[in-house]
Amino acid sequence: MAEQVQPRRLDWWSISAQFTTRAWVLIPLGVGLNFVGDFIAKLFRLPVFLDVIGTIVISVLAGPWVGAVTGTISAVLNNLANPPIWAYSLAQIAIAFVAGYMASRGFFKTIWKAAIVGIAITIVSIVISAPITAILFGGLTGSPTDVLTGLFLATTDNVVNSVIGTQAIVQPIDKIVSAVLAFLIGASIPLRYRPPFGREALPD
Repeated sequence: MAEQVQPRRLDWWSISAQFTTRAWVLIPLGVGLNFVGDFIAKLFRLPVFLDVIGTIVISVLAGPWVGAVTGTISAVLNNLANPPIWAYSLAQIAIAFVAGYMASRGFFKTIWKAAIVGIAITIVSIVISAPITAILFGGLTGSPTDVLTGLFLATTDNVVNSVIGTQAIVQPIDKIVSAVLAFLIGASIPLRYRPPFGREALPD
């Protein structure tokens, strides 16, 4: 009788296991995806951000620690043109760990489960990003979502509530779309080119 092989349980917390050669090579790809998503959103004046797609992709392919580095580099580089945007690196790091942890538990095996990750990331993003937007930017960041924030400000005259109201509408769309796109991008990479984490986290 053949011996049953138990499925490998991903170690989402191990730093050394995640920073493989392939993982280091993928970090610039993730940073690039974040910038491309952000550029497209701004170019077409979309009411979303699309600036964490790369962070999620790398978190799923290589693990949350590598994803956190990807997100931090993205925020630091973005800060050169849009200070003090570096503060959103906290949100990037949190998103990386939520995506990486949920990937290790099988939530990137199907597109529908990836959408659930988007909901979880939405909650984390609102909790972290809303205070940053309200305190550092006065509620207005120069993105297309400022129109919606302005409408809330006109009716409530409260910056924090206006930002939360805007993000409660925008963030679910943005993060679910980002998580689903990350799933599609990650799953499209051939198995032999994925780091060990991604081989287990994504479908074959």
